[in-house]
Amino acid sequence: MLNKFAAELKEARQKSETSLQQIAAKTRIDLKFLENIENGNFSFLPEIYIKSFIREYAKSVGLDEQVVLKKFDAARHGKQYDESGNVEEEVKKPRLEKEEINPKVNKVPSIVRTYEAYNPPSQASGSAAKLDKNKVTLAGIAGGAVIILLVVYFAFIRSNNEIIVPEKPYNEVIKDNQPRYEQIAPKTHSAVTASTLSGDSLSLLIQADDTSWIKMLLDGKTVEEYTLLPHSFKNVRALRDYQMIVGNSSAVQFKLNNKPLSFTGKEHEVKYVSIDSTGLKYLQSQPNF
Repeated sequence: MLNKFAAELKEARQKSETSLQQIAAKTRIDLKFLENIENGNFSFLPEIYIKSFIREYAKSVGLDEQVVLKKFDAARHGKQYDESGNVEEEVKKPRLEKEEINPKVNKVPSIVRTYEAYNPPSQASGSAAKLDKNKVTLAGIAGGAVIILLVVYFAFIRSNNEIIVPEKPYNEVIKDNQPRYEQIAPKTHSAVTASTLSGDSLSLLIQADDTSWIKMLLDGKTVEEYTLLPHSFKNVRALRDYQMIVGNSSAVQFKLNNKPLSFTGKEHEVKYVSIDSTGLKYLQSQPNF
């Protein structure tokens, strides 16, 4: 399945008339990594790197990144995924659930047919049904007459009692509403900065010297994911803390509220860290998000 997935990626690249060299130049991903992907070799780096590279590859050739990642996950488990969300090994629904009901056939439950077979309608019950039908018809006529009378009343009789509201002079209207239209002075740059920091008290600057990947949980509720290219940066705000997974940790540096944080890692190494107002802490296991 992985070989078939890789072949589909290569076919999409060729259709877009994009070379591997162009993708490497655009994404800053090493050419040998791209060649491994197209050859169906997905074990050359940890999974988080592989997914990050596949996402950038898909974006470069015009594919839907999320769909491609779902296809990759399905292929890893030996399954075939299509864009409708179906999986080849998925258990099919029972045939009876798929049977379409023909609206032209008036199906009568078997219990009703059985009752009618042993209890045929008598002439007396037929007369009672006709009487009930006549009563319903008379009630409908009476109700329609009442509705017509109400429409005539509201449309012609009651509408004649118009309520006339004297119009105020223009100057009086302006005077009465003047407090509502007071001009509010625009905020200065310092005021905007202060209000922003009051809402998000932590400002984290992430700098990357080489291609790296970061997934983080902000304040325990918002998940964000980034692929940082060489010599790029990302500014993220939070109220209390950040929990994150850092890929290629040797290429990443952090500044919290413009103060550098002590952070070290090795090339291609994945680190788990927590950052709050007290600083940076290394985690022993992957954050749960």
